[in-house]
Amino acid sequence: MMRLQIAEASDTAPASPRPGVDPRLTLALLSLAIFVGAVDLTVVSAVLPKIMLDLRVSLDTELNRAAWVVSGYLLAYTISMTFMGRLSDLLGRRQVYLVSLVVFLVGSVIVASAPTLTVLITGRIVQALGAGAMVPVSMALVSDIFPPGARAAALGFIGAVDTAGWMVGHLYGGVLMRLFDDWRLLFWINLPIGLVALGLTWWALRNVPQQRATGSFDWLGTLLISASLTALNLGLSAGAELGATDFYGERLGPPPYALPLVLLAFVLLAAFVVWQQRARDPLLDLALFRDRGAATASVINVMIGFSIALAITNVPLFINTRLLLAAPTDPAILRQAAWDAGWMLSALTLTMAAAAFPGGLAAGRFGDRPVALIGLALTMLGFGLMSRWSATETYATMAVHLMLAGLGLGLVIAPAADAVIRAAAEDRRGAVSAVVIALRLVGMTVGVAMLTLWGVQRQDALRRAGADNPLVSSDPALFLMEIAAQVIGETFLFGVVALGIALISAGLMQPSRSQRGRDERA
Repeated sequence: MMRLQIAEASDTAPASPRPGVDPRLTLALLSLAIFVGAVDLTVVSAVLPKIMLDLRVSLDTELNRAAWVVSGYLLAYTISMTFMGRLSDLLGRRQVYLVSLVVFLVGSVIVASAPTLTVLITGRIVQALGAGAMVPVSMALVSDIFPPGARAAALGFIGAVDTAGWMVGHLYGGVLMRLFDDWRLLFWINLPIGLVALGLTWWALRNVPQQRATGSFDWLGTLLISASLTALNLGLSAGAELGATDFYGERLGPPPYALPLVLLAFVLLAAFVVWQQRARDPLLDLALFRDRGAATASVINVMIGFSIALAITNVPLFINTRLLLAAPTDPAILRQAAWDAGWMLSALTLTMAAAAFPGGLAAGRFGDRPVALIGLALTMLGFGLMSRWSATETYATMAVHLMLAGLGLGLVIAPAADAVIRAAAEDRRGAVSAVVIALRLVGMTVGVAMLTLWGVQRQDALRRAGADNPLVSSDPALFLMEIAAQVIGETFLFGVVALGIALISAGLMQPSRSQRGRDERA
């Protein structure tokens, strides 16, 4: 049944864009807005202390509420992806993309002018609803306007731009704060950039045929998957409360609502699956996952997100710990740590972005499987080397390891997306494009939760064991840094395991020759 569906989709391929449509220019303009939206996912992390100070938010009593400035954006970003891609199938790519960009700009204005924390959080959610929608709609649009042989490269470019935006947000925020010391400027800047992107994108898309799928929108399916993602994010992020201690310094366990929320997420997910099998026009056609390439690539996308979360969390943690222990009384050390961590992460992100387009070209020429295998093997090697970081590791060595991991991640982004989207019917590309990014975000959520739930307790156990050991180094700062390096190294090994699972999945992908044959027939 699935093969028949794919063949029928290929026979009804969309008409070529009219003369005057430049796919490469369109791709560049779409990517500009995607990058700005993705940057805003993490840019606020660098300026949250300043925001709390300016809005008179208590660090002692309102920190949990302030965390929604970050987590609220991530949650809305993910939820928006789940249904806006399908909406673009029904209403047309151009209209949905342009409306999403306008929504993002409205949210940016709300945030930039927010007088209170509540208004700021509201603006962040509005921002995310627009930013999250732009990614799957753009991926579906690119799949419409690029020929099959060039599609993987274009998808790889969008995936790299989106992921790089998440990861350079810290650096971008740190640089602007260092130059202007005004967090509101970070969001006001979105307005001129977004308006230029809006006008140019409207112009670039004016000749692109707007095909609309038949059918209706699956409201119940949207509600079930959104509720499932909300419960999962709330349950897993509850682990952040492990960072609290009581009066005697004893580590507190996760709150009682964490496990029930995670279980509720799985119940809602099961209900979503059951409904999708019965719905007349489901949000997601589950027959997609009967295709071996799509199923294995979905596993790869989750593991990519998991691994990325480890890198973007561990690198700043490693650098902050080392600098704070070296100069605990220096008031400027936090700014220096943010600066160093941002530039160090750029070794990963810039390399990943640079490798994504060649990775897509290679996937289009040789097939998804060999490129994914090479990329995942390189990433595993990079994470394996990162797991061996010591307390005295140099920045140069760290950068080489991060570049190696970034090279591998960049190569695998395109084939991991293309294998899923290619298996979808023509009128389902928007919904399926959303699945690709949503899977990576779910992997990131699980990765951050694992770091909190396991890493905090592991570090605490090592400190207690070392305190009772008379052979422990006489230098307390070095001892604490060695513990941090050990725990961070162990968490990178979790990434090696996840990438090993992804590597096995890549080995199970369909042979590249058959992939090229299907693309040529499409």
